[in-house]
Amino acid sequence: MREIDRYLDRFRFKEKGIEDRKIYSEVLDLRTLKTLYKLSAKGYIRALGGVISTGKEANVFYADGHYECHSVPMAVKIYRIETSEFYRMDEYLFGDRRFDLRRVSKKDIIFVWTEKEFRNLERAYEHGVNVPKPFVYQKNVILMEFLGENEIPAPTLSDLGYDLKELVDIEAFFNEVIQNIKRLYEAELIHADLSEYNIVLFKGKPYLIDMGQSVLKDHPYAMDYLKRDIKNVLRFFSKFNIKADVESLFKEMTG
Repeated sequence: MREIDRYLDRFRFKEKGIEDRKIYSEVLDLRTLKTLYKLSAKGYIRALGGVISTGKEANVFYADGHYECHSVPMAVKIYRIETSEFYRMDEYLFGDRRFDLRRVSKKDIIFVWTEKEFRNLERAYEHGVNVPKPFVYQKNVILMEFLGENEIPAPTLSDLGYDLKELVDIEAFFNEVIQNIKRLYEAELIHADLSEYNIVLFKGKPYLIDMGQSVLKDHPYAMDYLKRDIKNVLRFFSKFNIKADVESLFKEMTG
């Protein structure tokens, strides 16, 4: 704990986020703090801010960042190195031709998962899918575009619920979600866990987040995942009387 405190002393915390230092010390291990310190030393992280979200597999924090000579608000996604939840993610890793898991130890699988999410975001972003722009990754940490304003994260569709209809044209917004799934497919990717919990409303548009489990379309279960994604989206929008057919949208996307 003393060594963790020494690393925390080296970081610059935003005034608003000083109280979050305790959270950092509780949820981050020494290896992760060293990784954050290296990213800070390289100039990517100028100041650590507050907590955006916490979960069993990852925590996300706000940061004042710097990338390509510009100051940018960043989301710092940190996968927990010690977690028992990743056994559920095996099916999304095995079958991905981008990674040779025969040479990866169990303790390093989290680093493969982090790289996988970064590469998925990079591919999606390059193909015009509304996702947070990925900046850099190292070990179990990804720095990406912060979706939100004044350090407050953009709400998910789950957060908004029925209030969504007061903020957007529902039919047009639904069509944008479908177009983003299509563009993702054209990038040869399937989100594989899409629902109202990982679609956010940012600047009036839908953005897809949490793409660690996303797979290439030649993955053995890719088409099953795509159908499930479509079904989840239709289930959410059905409460707004949006009617569409899973099979028809699936055929339209896959040709």
